[in-house]
Amino acid sequence: AGSKAYVMVAAVDVGILNLTNYKAPDPEDWFFGQRMLGLEIRDLYGRLIDGSLGTTGKLRTGGDGANMQSQGSPPTEKLVAFFSGPVELDANGKARIDFDIPQFNGTVRVMAVAWTKEAVGHAQTDVIVRDPVVITAGLPRFLAPGDAATMRLDIADTDGPAGDYKLSVTTTGDLSTGDKPLPEKLTLSQGKRQALSFPLIAQTAGDASITVKLAHNGGTEVEQTLYLPVRPAQLPVTNRMVVDLKPNGGALRVDKELLAASVLDGASVSVGVSQAAAFDVPSLLMTLDRYPYGCAEQTTSRALPLLYVNDMAKSIGMESDPDLHGRIQDAVYKVLSYQASSGSFGLWGPGSGDLWLDAYVTEFLTRAREQKYDVPAQAMNQALNNLQNSLGYDQDVQDRGSEIAYALYVLARNKKASIGDLRYYSDTQLESFSSPMAVAQLAASLALYGDTQRSEATFQTALRLAQASTEYDYYRSDYGSPLRDGAAMLALAAESKPVPSIVPQLIRLVARERADARWTSTQDESWMLLAGRALKEGNNSITLSVNGAPHTGGYSDRVAGNDLVDSPLTIANTGTTALQAVVTAVAAPVEPLPAGGDGFTIDRTYYRLDGTEANITEARQNERYVVVLKVYEQNKWPSRLLITDLLPAGFEIDNPSLVSSAQLSNFSWLAQTDAAHLEFRDDRFVAAFNPNEGDGDRNITLAYVVRAVRPGTYAHPAATVEDMYRPQYSARTASGMVEVKAE
Repeated sequence: AGSKAYVMVAAVDVGILNLTNYKAPDPEDWFFGQRMLGLEIRDLYGRLIDGSLGTTGKLRTGGDGANMQSQGSPPTEKLVAFFSGPVELDANGKARIDFDIPQFNGTVRVMAVAWTKEAVGHAQTDVIVRDPVVITAGLPRFLAPGDAATMRLDIADTDGPAGDYKLSVTTTGDLSTGDKPLPEKLTLSQGKRQALSFPLIAQTAGDASITVKLAHNGGTEVEQTLYLPVRPAQLPVTNRMVVDLKPNGGALRVDKELLAASVLDGASVSVGVSQAAAFDVPSLLMTLDRYPYGCAEQTTSRALPLLYVNDMAKSIGMESDPDLHGRIQDAVYKVLSYQASSGSFGLWGPGSGDLWLDAYVTEFLTRAREQKYDVPAQAMNQALNNLQNSLGYDQDVQDRGSEIAYALYVLARNKKASIGDLRYYSDTQLESFSSPMAVAQLAASLALYGDTQRSEATFQTALRLAQASTEYDYYRSDYGSPLRDGAAMLALAAESKPVPSIVPQLIRLVARERADARWTSTQDESWMLLAGRALKEGNNSITLSVNGAPHTGGYSDRVAGNDLVDSPLTIANTGTTALQAVVTAVAAPVEPLPAGGDGFTIDRTYYRLDGTEANITEARQNERYVVVLKVYEQNKWPSRLLITDLLPAGFEIDNPSLVSSAQLSNFSWLAQTDAAHLEFRDDRFVAAFNPNEGDGDRNITLAYVVRAVRPGTYAHPAATVEDMYRPQYSARTASGMVEVKAE
């Protein structure tokens, strides 16, 4: 009596707890439980050898492929996971805590922890939460336009009154239930279960939903909404066009004809008019999102230029993005999740060994901190210390010049570089650097320390190196291209104070490289956006007419494919100077692209579990198949590869276990290639590979297991492979149709 008591209550779906292996809090055992005798091991061996010189060993485990990451699409339904926080009890030792449970049928575990100054306690119990009539739906996790699936409803009258229930099924998002009419009522008996099946046909891509309602004359009503994404059966394709707008009336019309051969739903079209077509900001931002996969380099490339987009928005005629701050902050936290204890960064998870990537991510963190984003001090210090330690033992400028120069630049930006080292490399070692970007980074580093004369001379050397290069060295491991190098040089020069005299020449160099490049990587696009800051003052003299309304300055817009049907866009140049408009469309093609490729070949074969080859155009429900992907790389340089296999909607990845895990004894002949990253999503299988140590010519074999789950007829998309940083080199298999027949 008289003590203040508090309680914390959590109510969580038992399924979530089982997935995460969560144990209810037990303060009694934590504070008063018995403990085993503690043991310590002291190891002095690290004092004999500098650990920073070593590489992290790989732990290889047998069996289930423990290092594989199973990643799925986020759930569309609301999760049951609630937490009250500390709540003070009243004088009677009681408190009322309410949770608004969403649509849910299942078991919820209620966990409570209570305490006063003198005591602690806990309790837990499982509570069944369900509607009086439970509706369980069996449907695919996704569909593609044109797919026809069979949806099954299992309806159990658990606590509701027996009798007739009015049934209604409504759909949204251009999803239909076919021509066969559904019954208007169902007769239910308490404690009994009924099953009802009907077709689901997807017409167009987008977010669809199915709402099932049951109503009894006595007042009992049950409603359940199910969400079903409909995604195109083909991966999106990017097309970029540059249109000349002649002075005094040259016009451009963008309408639905632009996407005549593409799926309108989910398509995006960007239009930009500026003095320099090569630096079209909206198209660069849109194509940066081409990969839906988030390695450290791609996450950094997307977020780095966003730090300055809102500052450029006004001059290019683009509206500021109010959600930008949150997106950048999320990117900061994401790349930090890839940081190892040494301060280095891995491409797909914590790792080390790529100094250029370390410098790239650390530069992003540096710039984010300069823009007042939350960058934890300890993580930042570890990243900088990693760069300093790496430079301490890595001085091979001939082979590692790109990495050394980048690390020096990032350290200089943080006032941690040695000016003596910068002057030494500038005065005596410039001819050893093969990358124009690296030389420009040395020049920018000197400018940061106020050495203007050396900085100007070094920038001149970088320009001469870029102009003299007749063939790009694709054996470089810095994710680059001639366009990336030129854009990075321009971005670094534009940021230097004073601005070096070569900026006009760099602008022409980058514009020429962009005109010659049909495909761009995330590196190209990120540095092009940063370089665009050098031109932000050049659009003030532009005068346009947009849909008949006058417009002054640069123009940027991004339009959804469906909006072009009723709202075409017309832009006319009302000024006296010729302009260029850049129109970029990212959309999935209506007709599947034929099999083929450049630089790669890819084959996809299905096998039954007994090892015999299978034809899955007619698959049996609940039958399992082994998908084997074989890729042959014809390029003669190391490549970072991405392999994507989109699933038919009626299939699901059965188990994220490699065939070589010995679970399938009939596939002992199948030798798989170790991947740097694997994902098992609801609608696709994804694998990424780092460059091999040979000359780039290699064979890759992958396998995973799928199960035919939902009866119906589905599009069978192509499997693809591409060089992530030279996307002009890619290949795909043929596509087709799959029918899953009911048991």
